[in-house]
Amino acid sequence: MLLSEKKICMVLLLLCHFGSSMAQDTLTQQTLKEISVEAKSQHSATSSQTPLQIIDKQKIEQINAWQLSDIAKQLLGVVLKDYGGIGGIKTISARGLGSQFSTLSIDGFAVGDCQNGQPDVGRFVVANVEQISFANGQIDDIFQPARLLAAGNVLNIQTARPQFNNKKTNLKIALDVGSFALFNPSLIIEQKISPKIDISLQANYIQSDGDYPYTVYYTNNKKDSNATFKRQHSAVKRTNIEANLFYNITQNQYFTTKIHYYNAIQELPGPVIFYKENLGSENTWDQAALLQIHYLNKITEKLHFQINGKLYTTSNIYEDTAYQNSAGFLHHHFRQSEYYVAGTLLARPIHWLKISYATDYFYNKLKSNIEQSAEVARHSWLNALSGNLCFEHVNISATALYNLYSEDVLNEFSKAYYHFTPYFGISYKPFKNIDLRFRYFIKQNYRLPNFNECYYTALSRKLKPEKALQNNVGIIFDTKIENKHSHKLSFSLDAYYNRVNNKIIAIPRQSLYLWSMQNIGLVSIAGIEARANMCFGLAQSVQMEINMNYTYQQAIDITDKKSKTYNQQIPYTPRHSATAELFLSSKIVDFGYNIIFVGNRYSFAQNTANNLVKWYVDQGLTISKVLDLKKGYLKLLGQILNLFNVQYEIVNSYPMMGRNYKLKILYNF
Repeated sequence: MLLSEKKICMVLLLLCHFGSSMAQDTLTQQTLKEISVEAKSQHSATSSQTPLQIIDKQKIEQINAWQLSDIAKQLLGVVLKDYGGIGGIKTISARGLGSQFSTLSIDGFAVGDCQNGQPDVGRFVVANVEQISFANGQIDDIFQPARLLAAGNVLNIQTARPQFNNKKTNLKIALDVGSFALFNPSLIIEQKISPKIDISLQANYIQSDGDYPYTVYYTNNKKDSNATFKRQHSAVKRTNIEANLFYNITQNQYFTTKIHYYNAIQELPGPVIFYKENLGSENTWDQAALLQIHYLNKITEKLHFQINGKLYTTSNIYEDTAYQNSAGFLHHHFRQSEYYVAGTLLARPIHWLKISYATDYFYNKLKSNIEQSAEVARHSWLNALSGNLCFEHVNISATALYNLYSEDVLNEFSKAYYHFTPYFGISYKPFKNIDLRFRYFIKQNYRLPNFNECYYTALSRKLKPEKALQNNVGIIFDTKIENKHSHKLSFSLDAYYNRVNNKIIAIPRQSLYLWSMQNIGLVSIAGIEARANMCFGLAQSVQMEINMNYTYQQAIDITDKKSKTYNQQIPYTPRHSATAELFLSSKIVDFGYNIIFVGNRYSFAQNTANNLVKWYVDQGLTISKVLDLKKGYLKLLGQILNLFNVQYEIVNSYPMMGRNYKLKILYNF
């Protein structure tokens, strides 16, 4: 909320006049500076109808995350696919639904990729992030674009808004260095232009040769025969530049703009083949530019309106110098663009009732040098009508979403799709003074195959759209004990059942760029997720936090009882996975430890010994120290990743890094 100088002075004059009628004091006249009072709307993981995980800025700094994939692998129920270290592509999926149902958004704007469906989450840096949230189903807040309401789950990055504390300029300079020639400088500048306008500028560069050693075992017992090689063709150079503008037009009108530029030169590591050292031959060059604009108007207390607009363009060049064709190499050039506009209207006719209507239109176009599919385009129009009932003990939300799509291939109308997808969620708090809640949601999702799945391959693909039905029932408990050490405990347990028709499975063929796609038919997914968080004050200046997550998931193909894959776990879906974190903070030093366990998975639909990708445990240590300076502070951090040098794979034939080190120095002024 922003109060003008004139209004403040009027209030003070009235108070002074009232005071002078009571006593004859004399006051010295002073010129007062403008005061800005802001309140942030935060979603609550405790009261949410759907499982919601929130990673705040402090936690991001504790684990020293420098790309989004570092956060994603810590999330409950999320499976990260990592195709070999720093240079490998990274995608996420949750609850067996596949990566296409996971929508990545930045400040409420979905990051679309019509070519691949989901962008590489390893390319997004988190240096200037306020919080990262992950919601299964959807967030309770119905005042959001229809595109996010249509998602199976949402991973949202919230950009940090500058906080000046009586200053006009903030400066943050950081440098990360580490194993395998890691070099990662970053810079953040925040400036108050006027009482109503703030800007932030961010630049980040990452470089690494990625030539880590790995071991190939030629027998299952890993004792008889093995050989050590060095990862080849895994170098990466990435640049991210971003500018944000925050403008409080009036007390009830807000305007934000984001401009983002991304450039990357990346070598794609090849799969490891027995008795042959794969030097790799694939390279990509990527450029992306983004402009997004957000306008919010709180017309009255009972009527709010917002509009979003976005322009997004990318250029991707892929080359394989060892491709076996008449030319002796493969060169593909893709140019992708998206035009997006969305409007949302929220009304609150009664204090316990909210109604919203959201309409989103976006146009995606992809051009390439491939003759049979030189230009493809898709029009998408989503409309969502939502309602929310909020009482003292019960919170209910419902959404009716209508999806309409049409496609053009080579400027000729190809096909149209339309579908209706509903959502219903409820949370119940039986006791007034105990923060114990029960929750349930059911949601239907619908997603089209992306352009790579449909058009860009030498094989003919006639893929059907996926349809998913999500069910979740859970309990969540949160308590806080106020004493001299302040203890906090929270626990949640959720059971879910998802059912996917015509599930599309992507499996890499001879490279990371060319995939094999297939509709499985019918997939049944059942699972349990448990989470516990404990915070203790061990002494006046020592705090300890423990986080534990566990997931059990059975995702099986139930299409055809006569099939060899019937009742077998779908590829790359572990039945068991768990994470744990321990943080100790004190005036002397901060300490962090984390462990990640991922159970057995299979690389193909048949669950045979030859297709087994074995379980692994990954552990890491972090130690940091903050030094207060006359102006600002200096932070020193050391990190050991894969502490016990475990040789493991997330994707079959793509070995991950062993023990590696990172050092960081950060100056904040």
